[in-house]
Amino acid sequence: MDPKTDLLFPKLALTGSPRRPLPTPIAYFRSRTVMKNIVTVCAVVFLFGCGAQNGSAENTDSPEAIKTPATVEQAAKVLDLATFPLMDGAKSAESRHVANLSYVAPGDPKKALEFHRKTFVAQGWKELPNSTISDESASAMFARDGFVVSLSVIPFEANGVSVRLLNLGNVKPGKLPVPPNAKAVYVGDPTAMYETDAAVAATADAIRNLFVAQGSVPYGKAGDSDFFKQNAILVTSTVSSAPARGGKTMIQYSNQLISSDIPAPQGVDDLRYVDEPPELTFATANQDAVVDFYRKALAAAGWKSTMDKMIDVDGKPTMIFRNPAKEMITLSMPYVLGDKLGVSVRFQSAAQIAERDRKIKEAAPALRAAAEAKAAKEAKEAAELAERNKVPTVAVTLPADAKDVKQTKDSIKFTVGKGKAKAAVESFRKQFRDAGWKEDVASLERMAGTLLFSKGDGQSVNITYSDTGFMPTEVSLSSMRVELEAAK
Repeated sequence: MDPKTDLLFPKLALTGSPRRPLPTPIAYFRSRTVMKNIVTVCAVVFLFGCGAQNGSAENTDSPEAIKTPATVEQAAKVLDLATFPLMDGAKSAESRHVANLSYVAPGDPKKALEFHRKTFVAQGWKELPNSTISDESASAMFARDGFVVSLSVIPFEANGVSVRLLNLGNVKPGKLPVPPNAKAVYVGDPTAMYETDAAVAATADAIRNLFVAQGSVPYGKAGDSDFFKQNAILVTSTVSSAPARGGKTMIQYSNQLISSDIPAPQGVDDLRYVDEPPELTFATANQDAVVDFYRKALAAAGWKSTMDKMIDVDGKPTMIFRNPAKEMITLSMPYVLGDKLGVSVRFQSAAQIAERDRKIKEAAPALRAAAEAKAAKEAKEAAELAERNKVPTVAVTLPADAKDVKQTKDSIKFTVGKGKAKAAVESFRKQFRDAGWKEDVASLERMAGTLLFSKGDGQSVNITYSDTGFMPTEVSLSSMRVELEAAK
């Protein structure tokens, strides 16, 4: 697909429907990230027993395990959820990326759990303890080569289930750095919790320094949570006060793999990342600085812009980047809020692009036929309107001695000899009366006069003359909704 197509179809989702437009309020970026983490934390606490000590599964590392936070490419070699098998009868996936997969299928939670259990085991994964199953839901975790994947299943409509798979990455929360004197409360595969007597703000600062010192990049903030990214591992660090534990400061870590390692400029506001689809959003006051940052940062990773400058697409400044793997990053600025520009940096995989192009190609004949049908309908309507607006032509016989005749479609002017204007107009009077026109006004004097005739559909003809004896004798006819044609 060429760059023009990238610009024409930047929002086409894999489901074939336009992607939801980016909302204007910056608060939306905050809310969807916070709510996602709240739901994740609650699920973890409920399913895996937050109060338990040392809840982590046995060490699942293998000689093949990656010893550093994985890149997207490294993680995809172990497990690519974008190509993971689906249950029989599965409908279109709501989200299908390297690091996450959501879809619906017929069946119940037990059937869904068994299907995924067999699929993971066949691919060399090990099911971790604490799997749960009931009539209402199912959950499980699987490990291989240091990676952990969570599975959750809930009912969907009458006889179906909604399935969600999330790769938590290859960094165990319990291995992440913590400030001195922090005491473990719970350490497991999906999360790790600690408590300390230090103040909340001081603890958050200490954690930020520890992560940066180990090579992580700050990747946004939402409420009590800070986000840090190293390669394709995104860590959520939540620091808050716990009145129920005597006012101690609580630390909670959770990890997830992200499907695209999108670089983030520093010094911007409201930085947020979501993985469904992979998109980084933030606010800035300097468009040129953002464009320059992404030109340089993406070029260093093998990306190239398909245009020299940002182009307006649907009212949004937009720039497209491509790489040799045929992936695409779309940089756009969809709204202005005060003195800030909202920025969206969205990643699409080669598979997504190919699927988009396939859908465009598949839809092209129908779109072409619809466009041709629309054009034919508009042409027919234009012809019908022209026919309705078509006006009749009225032939007017001028006096034999008429001179200096000037004619347009709706007027005729000429001169006659002195003293002959009234007689010329009287001849017109007879012509129009004989043709069935209604005489609305008649004022005929020796030196000047007026006649006004009308007919249906708003047609009218006005005839005037001037015959003073010392100025040129002139006769004038003007019309509305009829065309005049002079003849002698």
